[in-house]
Amino acid sequence: MSKKFLNQLRDRLKDRRHHLLKEVKLRLMEFRGSSGYRLTDTADIASNLIEDETVMSIAQGEAREIEEIDNALKKIKRGQYGICEDCGIKISKQRLMAIPFVSLCIKCKETEERDEGIQNDRGGYYRIDPVDYGGFEKDDEKSNDIKHFDKSDINPFDN
Repeated sequence: MSKKFLNQLRDRLKDRRHHLLKEVKLRLMEFRGSSGYRLTDTADIASNLIEDETVMSIAQGEAREIEEIDNALKKIKRGQYGICEDCGIKISKQRLMAIPFVSLCIKCKETEERDEGIQNDRGGYYRIDPVDYGGFEKDDEKSNDIKHFDKSDINPFDN
């Protein structure tokens, strides 16, 4: 990998890091500012909680990206940038240009995404078998036997 290419990626990483830091600061200020309201309407309270959760979720994602950028910058300093952390092969230049903080080659990333979410508590893996939806279709055929209700038949106060 040429020094010029590395310098370009380092500059892109630093610019992105700077941008993300500003975004996280703004989101945290927005989050702190929203908690000062004294709301009495349940719908307003729920709406603000959802908005606050969304703001914090985005800020957490940005913080993770900053961490990945920091790791990439450290690798550039150590001369280990552009090497897949799993298999040790060189990551393609196109992939590095698209996502400069990437730490896995495409093949290893695909494997990680395929296996994501199927790791159990003990650190082992288990296989998820496909679900047979054939039984649901049979239930739909039987639904013709179900009585359809008018709105007047339903009492909203009946538990």
